[in-house]
Amino acid sequence: MARRMVGATATATATATAATTIIKQHPCFFTTTAARGASSSINLPSSTSSNIATSTAIATTANTNTATLPVRHFAAAAAAAEPKKSKSSSKSSTDKSSLNGDTQSYQARKQAMKLKRRETYERTQLRLSRLATRRDHSPKDVKKQAFRGWYDKERIYHDLLLRCAKKENKPWRVRVAVMVERLPIVTPDMPQWEREFIDLTDYLATFGKEYPEETGFMYAMDKPEDHVVPTDEELLAGLPFTPAPRETEADASGFLQTRNRRLKTSVFLSIKSNTEHNLSGKSRWTLPSALADIHSDTTLLDVAQRAVSNVAGKELILWCPSNAPMAVNLRVYNPNLSSEFRQDYFGEKIFYYRVQYDSGDVNEEVMKKKVKEEEEGGVEDWGWLTKEEIVERVTEERGTHQAKFFHYML
Repeated sequence: MARRMVGATATATATATAATTIIKQHPCFFTTTAARGASSSINLPSSTSSNIATSTAIATTANTNTATLPVRHFAAAAAAAEPKKSKSSSKSSTDKSSLNGDTQSYQARKQAMKLKRRETYERTQLRLSRLATRRDHSPKDVKKQAFRGWYDKERIYHDLLLRCAKKENKPWRVRVAVMVERLPIVTPDMPQWEREFIDLTDYLATFGKEYPEETGFMYAMDKPEDHVVPTDEELLAGLPFTPAPRETEADASGFLQTRNRRLKTSVFLSIKSNTEHNLSGKSRWTLPSALADIHSDTTLLDVAQRAVSNVAGKELILWCPSNAPMAVNLRVYNPNLSSEFRQDYFGEKIFYYRVQYDSGDVNEEVMKKKVKEEEEGGVEDWGWLTKEEIVERVTEERGTHQAKFFHYML
């Protein structure tokens, strides 16, 4: 029994010494009496409890110092784990409180937000204007802006004429004009930049990319004399026949009444006539046209065929890509025109068809003959004119307003 007590005393003494060492080393523990450790709510057997109590009493008697046990101090641990607030966080909280309206009134905050929206809008508009001016000097954009500037004004003018006719309660007369187009026969001349690009492409296709000889990359370089690319003139000289000239005799003499002219571009059948009954009474260059009867069952395409056959005969074989016209123009009758021609119409709606020449030729006898009085006006002159030649003649006879219409239509 004495041995058990001595062993228990030694064990208790060792436990107390170890606990004291841990307390000194760890700041999160604090000292307490053995009574707090003994007041645990754990239920133990009676024999075990008596042994622990006896050992505790012996340890207390043997050691003059108070026994200590390591117990976690949760309040101190929570205080140590809590992060310290920095000055920046306190400053941000102050700014946030000021933005929430602690220091500014409602009207001040409203004015600030309005100013911010205005600045954002101005920056957006400035960026859009910069993007819009990047292509101001490109050829495509310049032509597009020129067309829109003319077309928008023309459309407003046409809307005004339609309202005036409706206000006066006068109808419109329908006229159909035809653009008979002969397509280019030969390829047009290449501009200088296109010729240089083709030469560069041919050179790269023949020689490829060149590398220094010391690299020995893939193959040895070819020498220029190994690949001689003949020019177009050299190829033509080696042909067994003589190619037809790209410039014809009609181009040299200025003869207009033939399709064998201006082979590099399109030409249009044009007539010099007074079929439109202008105020001066003089013949003007225009396109073949005819009036349509809106009360009959004929279509606009039928009227277009009649307009061509009246001036050029029925030998021309044409191809029309669509039954619908490609353009429309308005012409207001001058009050000084004869009342017999004007009747009760406000003006004319001229519908334009674009047809392509297939075969046949113009019947000159039909073209030059004088028509009867009940038929539409005769023809003084005619020819196959290019777009530039038509625009030049219309500018001299009718002004730049009508000339721009023909420029964009043709």
